[in-house]
Amino acid sequence: MLDCSELDISLILEFLIPKYASFQTRPLLATFHTLFNELYTLNKSTFLSEIIRTLHPVITRLTLKSNAPSNYHTLLDWVNHTLLLSVQDNQSFTQYLPDLILWQSSLLTHCLAESPRHGLKVSALQKTRACLRGIFQQKESFWNGNAVETYVKVLLGTKVPTFVAAVGLGVLADVCKRLKNHTPREVIESSKSAFYEFFVKELCGSKTRVLSYVMVYLCLCTRGN
Repeated sequence: MLDCSELDISLILEFLIPKYASFQTRPLLATFHTLFNELYTLNKSTFLSEIIRTLHPVITRLTLKSNAPSNYHTLLDWVNHTLLLSVQDNQSFTQYLPDLILWQSSLLTHCLAESPRHGLKVSALQKTRACLRGIFQQKESFWNGNAVETYVKVLLGTKVPTFVAAVGLGVLADVCKRLKNHTPREVIESSKSAFYEFFVKELCGSKTRVLSYVMVYLCLCTRGN
């Protein structure tokens, strides 16, 4: 077990997070999961607040312009793992969920849009789906329902780019419909009218060509069980 103060945790993350481009192999990504787990165990509030603080400028810069798909993939991996750690504490999860939802959907969309590597796209999808399954399979059904509702609310919000929202909603709906827990499925079904409205207003009326992968994931929102 590591022995770190709050300042140590902050300095570790400030040093490592901006160097995401150097940590893109599977063994290194797995090592970061172990490191994040240890830092979270030491001080969960400090770890979550500091990793959100350090991720924010990095992801903002990265998503403003085209970049290497592997960079998006690495940061998506870290965001997904942070989500799974934050879910262990309801207050922390609620506090940081909106930012993490936006980052997760944005980074996933970049992986799908800009990578010529099929394997990287598959990996990005698999890791994101696994993350969502981990979030929405908690013991408390009421809690699961609130988490799904927050996802839908954030992705349909005005701050989320249309294509990012379409991809995020599609993956969210498809995962929820496959869960044994009925509460997430019920929330998705009750949100169908909002999904259709989004489809008509934002995509059918779009002046920008809608890419095929965006339509595929949006269709997952509106298909039946």
